[in-house]
Amino acid sequence: MLGVLYPINSLFVYRIMFMCQLIIGELLFCVKLPKKKGFIWKAPLGIFLALLFSLAFPIPTPNAFYQMMMFFLFFIFTYFAAYFLFDIDWRTLFFVLICGYTTEHIAYEIYSSLNNFFVAGDFNPGGIYDYDNLGLFSNNLDIVFYFVSFVNIYWFAYIIFARRVTPQINFEKRNDWIIFLLGAVFLVLDIALNSAISYYSGIHFERIYLGVIALVNALCCFLTLLFIFELSYSNSLKKENEIINELRNEERKQYTISKETIDLINIKCHDFRHQIRELGKKQNINEEAINDINKLITIYDQSIKTNNNALDTILTEKTFICSKYQIKLTTLVDGKLLDFMKEEDIYSLFGNLLDNAIESVNKIKGEKNITLKIKSVGNLISISCKNPYSGKIKFFNGLPISTKEDSNYHGFGVKSIKLIAEKYGGSLQIDASNNIFIVSILFVRNET
Repeated sequence: MLGVLYPINSLFVYRIMFMCQLIIGELLFCVKLPKKKGFIWKAPLGIFLALLFSLAFPIPTPNAFYQMMMFFLFFIFTYFAAYFLFDIDWRTLFFVLICGYTTEHIAYEIYSSLNNFFVAGDFNPGGIYDYDNLGLFSNNLDIVFYFVSFVNIYWFAYIIFARRVTPQINFEKRNDWIIFLLGAVFLVLDIALNSAISYYSGIHFERIYLGVIALVNALCCFLTLLFIFELSYSNSLKKENEIINELRNEERKQYTISKETIDLINIKCHDFRHQIRELGKKQNINEEAINDINKLITIYDQSIKTNNNALDTILTEKTFICSKYQIKLTTLVDGKLLDFMKEEDIYSLFGNLLDNAIESVNKIKGEKNITLKIKSVGNLISISCKNPYSGKIKFFNGLPISTKEDSNYHGFGVKSIKLIAEKYGGSLQIDASNNIFIVSILFVRNET
């Protein structure tokens, strides 16, 4: 009975090889995904159970449909195993693992094509699916093609696709049908077509024909992978732009409110100081006591003058916050250099710069300080914001990745800064070496 369910042949061995290839392909796309608690011990256990499942799966028949079902169930098993390892929604996980499966399939098809075109002899390259024979490879060149194909395709897939998968990747519920449709296309290309061709090759074996079919199959998978990545990337950009525009609208409203509030505070504080001094003269109040009261009032009258109304507003607002958290904010700025920018853009730019800096320095122990500079350097306008930080900062495409749990509405501050800089033809550079976070922006000064 065991001999019927588990015949010792190429497919018996290849099941385990395939599961290893599948796991590696899927992990390429999961490297940057957030992990669940206990990942360190859960991951080895999940891999072990997946390999055990592949070994325990019976192969009583060489039927192509049965092979297709077997590989499909292998994928389903890895999906549920990954669900307990990575802290992302099921849609995103489905997308990521399908990409991993497709990468494995492209590598196999490239190997199969090379084998058919260049390996001499009548050995069926679908021999790793062979039901009657044990041999996996025909000769040493066959083995070289196998490893070269998988190593290079996996590396290529990581560089082009997998490293673009970040914790921020997400799918909305209304896109469920798109994911399932594309997933079905992938599964048909990855499993059904390959199983049918492998089965056919054992009946009617023609090297050139099979080699061309393998190349076409690999190309179709690559184009589909490229399409789905570009689709998800464009959807992500669209969603990001919508969120940034929404935040910018809120910042415009906040700028108007803040400006009116600070102006009102300044007027009231000025009047109040004058009234206190007049009252002190009439009531013979001690001069030292009057000075102490004036100092208390000054806390709420920290209006900063930089020759730019929007910059005055945001710096005054953030000075209040820095005072609250005992942060030393040093500003060496010339506001007139920013006359080429709209007020709401200035408010948003420096609001995000200082909010990020305040949040960062609040996490450190010891002296907390932020330095903001705006100066002219030749025909350039230089803006720099510097602050110390603790911990590690990860970057993606030159921008830091948010470490907050709710990344849907975080991490857009730096993106907003970048968009504003580019809007005025500027460039953004971020350096996080030696636990000092420096944001530098350069604009070309237009001489009129």
